Amino acid sequence: MKSIKSRLLMTSLLVLVGFMVLTAVALERAIEKRMLKAEEDKLLALMYSVLAAVDRDATGLSITVSDTRLFENALFDSDSGLYAQIFDKNQNEIWRSLSTAENYPEPKNLADEELRFSQVLFDGHSWFQMAFSIRWPNVHDRLSLYKIVLWKDASNYFDQFKRFRQTLWLWLLITIGLLMVLIWLIMLWSLRPLRLIGEEVRLIEDGHKQRFNSNYPSEIKPLTQNLNLLLQREQHQMERYRHALDDLAHSLKTPLAVLNGLTEKNKWGTEEQITLKEQNDRMNQIVSYQLQKAAMVGGDLISKPINLSGIIRKTVQALNKVYQEKSMRIELMIDEDIMMRMDESDSMELLGNLIDNACKYGRSHVRIISLKDTHSVQLIIEDDGQGLPQDQIDKILQRGMRLDQSREGQGIGLAVVSEIVKVYEVGLEFSQSKLGGLKVTLTFSNI
Repeated sequence: MKSIKSRLLMTSLLVLVGFMVLTAVALERAIEKRMLKAEEDKLLALMYSVLAAVDRDATGLSITVSDTRLFENALFDSDSGLYAQIFDKNQNEIWRSLSTAENYPEPKNLADEELRFSQVLFDGHSWFQMAFSIRWPNVHDRLSLYKIVLWKDASNYFDQFKRFRQTLWLWLLITIGLLMVLIWLIMLWSLRPLRLIGEEVRLIEDGHKQRFNSNYPSEIKPLTQNLNLLLQREQHQMERYRHALDDLAHSLKTPLAVLNGLTEKNKWGTEEQITLKEQNDRMNQIVSYQLQKAAMVGGDLISKPINLSGIIRKTVQALNKVYQEKSMRIELMIDEDIMMRMDESDSMELLGNLIDNACKYGRSHVRIISLKDTHSVQLIIEDDGQGLPQDQIDKILQRGMRLDQSREGQGIGLAVVSEIVKVYEVGLEFSQSKLGGLKVTLTFSNI
């Protein structure tokens, strides 16, 4: 059974049927007990009525029941199904109600002064019996033992209970059917997001969509977010390969031109050989860097949360050695638990470029601050350099654009930063720092 819907329906059916059957059985037992108690209470009230009508007979040596004081009409009707008898200590019947036509047996094993309600089978028929053993004084004030016995036909009781049981189980089946329909509708509504995901997957496969919608339930939203992240990274990976090849070809133009110039000479002197070796080394470094950067999206397809504070500290530790002669002070004001769902190499590339630029263009002070709330983390990198006017900030994100030609570089560092923040949907904002230089604000929402 591979269908989730089938599994849920089968499980729900088993649980529902089991619960309803147990409930019906418990309810049936409770009603049966209550109906038996009602029959017992009726016969007990009748027993009190008969006791109220008990009196000595004409001899004064035994007892009888005065019909004038007996107010239960059913005891005068032979078809009422309600009968009464009195037996003496010798098991002789000394009185019976006018409704009693047959000889009913005396109750057995009835202790002295015991009141007992029971269900008995007599002549192939079920009866309710109420028996009471009492002592009554005769004319000489001597106590004699008597048994008052009431009989009630149980046919009406069993008919009522049978109708109740049929009604109960009929409504049980109807309720199970209605609940299963309701569960099926609820299941269709609950599983609708999964069905929509399947439809969106087909649309993405056909090229009609680029990503999943964001309005999914909270249980599925992490899945769609990671899938969107995966799709974006796959798309940007192809773009990075193309950019890397473009950058590689562009970067090799100058060294190749130098080599071409050297090859036009007939003889190479010592200086030309040194130049040739330098250009070869430079081309090797460029090729290694660009190929490594092109494969930067590799690794785990669905990123695990990483601690950005550790990466920031490693980056700062390395840059302190690079800018040791500059006496650059890098001030850290960050939390220790900044978690971000991001590839580690991408985060090192992102933070390394931004912090390196701050150290490169700052005079003596760089400050890194983290601000965290429930849904996002802000990382602020600012320096005390000259800063940039707003019209030049947009240019520095373009590939190959360098505003400062006096510094080494290919002019693609911040372009790589721009690509990474697009992949991970990280907010990137440039503004003027209170330190005097440039302020970069990164907003991570995928925490």
